[in-house]
Amino acid sequence: MPTARKPSRSKLGLLVLVGALLLGGGCASLPPRKPLPPEVEAARAALGGRAKAFHDLRTQADLRIRRGDRVDRLTGVLLLRAPAELRFEALAPFGPPILVVASNADTVTLWEVTQQRAVLARSSPDATKRWLGLALGPEELVALLAGNALPPRDPRSGEMLAPDAIGPSVAFETKDGRQRIWLDSTSGAARQVEWTGGSQPARVVFRPEGPHLATLDGKLEVDVRYKDPQRDTGFDPELMTLTVPQGVNIQDFR
Repeated sequence: MPTARKPSRSKLGLLVLVGALLLGGGCASLPPRKPLPPEVEAARAALGGRAKAFHDLRTQADLRIRRGDRVDRLTGVLLLRAPAELRFEALAPFGPPILVVASNADTVTLWEVTQQRAVLARSSPDATKRWLGLALGPEELVALLAGNALPPRDPRSGEMLAPDAIGPSVAFETKDGRQRIWLDSTSGAARQVEWTGGSQPARVVFRPEGPHLATLDGKLEVDVRYKDPQRDTGFDPELMTLTVPQGVNIQDFR
């Protein structure tokens, strides 16, 4: 039986170096964690409490999505249910649906009705980016469309910033970059949220008629406008369920 060859000293050294980088390199690049000041904790609690108070939203919605020079307009029915359920049916001018998007904490379904095809994927920022253009997790997307900004769950540091033209704001440093949230100091309602330093710097402006989302490089803009929104009505959860009918070409990437 042949004897196994031992790796050379140079290869052993390389393996040790790679192992050290894998085990310690990621942590070394992160800034040290700092306790959040009391006023930052208070702002974080106010934002989180307001988001948790939301239950559901049912409305007609107009979406204008601009990617570079291309503009898509969709009008339909939007349902949101906390914490992470969404259903949007884009309707043709004469009524029948042309696109249905349904998502929850586990799965995103995109059903192109007129093309008789559907895509199923795991819920993730990448899946949201496929249809909306912005990489947002399912819970974060539902919160933003409901008019709320979720503060980071595990910030490494935070500070209150002096009021500017928009108002007071709180900034958090996270492992993915910086999140800044402008808020009403009395009610805790978010006015604007901005992410910088990560892979997709973006901004969301909260308006009475609906949120406006855009990347900071100007390549993507999503304008959402609601008509007669109804909040916290306790509608039937079964309305969120989407079953793609037989005969539709389904690609399942879960």
